[in-house]
Amino acid sequence: MTARKSSTKKTFESSLQELEKIVAEMESGELSLDKMMARFESGQSLLKSCESELNEVQRKIEILVKQDNKLTTEPFGNE
Repeated sequence: MTARKSSTKKTFESSLQELEKIVAEMESGELSLDKMMARFESGQSLLKSCESELNEVQRKIEILVKQDNKLTTEPFGNE
């Protein structure tokens, strides 16, 4: 049963690819209003996910750089 697809979080790259696909579909002008709204909602969700991941990476970088000008790492909490 290892072939079962899990519902884990998508990677940043796959989310970005899906966002690009949604934008292309919306720009095509071939979607009905209902489908356009559904794509928009999906895109908003993906955008929030990407933004969250980018913010997390930024916090990690800040922690890495701010240690007395020495390159050290420190875990940050989920605040």
